Amino acid sequence: MSLSDQLKAIRLRKVTDPIKDFSSPKTAGFLKEEEIKAYEKSVLNVNTEIWLDVLRDETFETVLCPFELHEAQVFLDIYQRLYLNKDSAEVITTDWRDHVTDDEKSCLATLSTRLQTFITKLTKHDSYAFVKTSSRSAKDAPLVQSKFKSLYSERLMTYSKEKRRDENIQIWCLLEAAFQALKVKNADEVIDMFLRSERIYQDLLLAAVNQKEKYHEHFVIRKFVDIDVDMEFRGFVFAYELVALSQYNYLICSERLVKDRTKIADSVKTYYDQAVKEKLKNAKFPDNFIVDFAICDDGKKIWMIEINPFLETTDGALFSWQHERHLLEGAEGFQFRITERPRPGAKTMLPQSVKALLIA
Repeated sequence: MSLSDQLKAIRLRKVTDPIKDFSSPKTAGFLKEEEIKAYEKSVLNVNTEIWLDVLRDETFETVLCPFELHEAQVFLDIYQRLYLNKDSAEVITTDWRDHVTDDEKSCLATLSTRLQTFITKLTKHDSYAFVKTSSRSAKDAPLVQSKFKSLYSERLMTYSKEKRRDENIQIWCLLEAAFQALKVKNADEVIDMFLRSERIYQDLLLAAVNQKEKYHEHFVIRKFVDIDVDMEFRGFVFAYELVALSQYNYLICSERLVKDRTKIADSVKTYYDQAVKEKLKNAKFPDNFIVDFAICDDGKKIWMIEINPFLETTDGALFSWQHERHLLEGAEGFQFRITERPRPGAKTMLPQSVKALLIA
């Protein structure tokens, strides 16, 4: 999910109808009850556990750490008690460690020990990891952690004073900071990140409450791979065909992306057709889905990052689900879209808490 989608999710959090119970959760981006039910049904079919073995050679090195149902409930309880419907300033300053019960502390300590074993197994102490749940990552957590601000400032200060005023560069640095803030080395970082994440809360609400009988969540621990923020792409697959591709972080304009757009589109489509399509088809994977790619090492390596359900609740990037669904279903052949020039006013798409980081 792109940063833009994360930020929209935060903005959509407050709704007119209050949350009455866990059977009808407010999930950011889900505006209708039937959309929530469709998501609940579809998301389990594209969870990491479903496709990991099939595409292990095409994605980052990954290990799975069990995330037990009673542990998920502890995460839900703490988030509800401390962070639900709180603004980012309050989330930053409220340390959950000062407000947990003895039972919760014991549960988290046991989980931390187990999680650290799996992280160390992957990183061997000499590299970083990226950790998510079976469905999504805590990408919104860096927005409410103090290290995000310092990372952003560090990135921005590498530019001249004049360039630091450029909105495109500011948002570029913002994206880089959000990405780097996700790399971790120890379990305590992961637990802190997850406990402060609205996205994780929403996903656990669906998995541990609404889909309790099907609960099968893990901490998905992946070797952290540096990806340039302009080299991520969202692909739309319909009937196993990659029919549309979009720049993933579409609030920024990239000169090299504009220059090499045809080459990039061809390479990603060829990669999907040759390395991904038949593997998923033979595994009887759902025939419609959304898949994210990354291009690394100056185009020498393409990674398949993750898969999301083919639903309007998954960000359409530079495509509109409402007005262009026919394109996402392949009605006019393969489509590729990028942001071709800096977007004046892109900053207005950010919430106030993030705008405050940007130098005007």
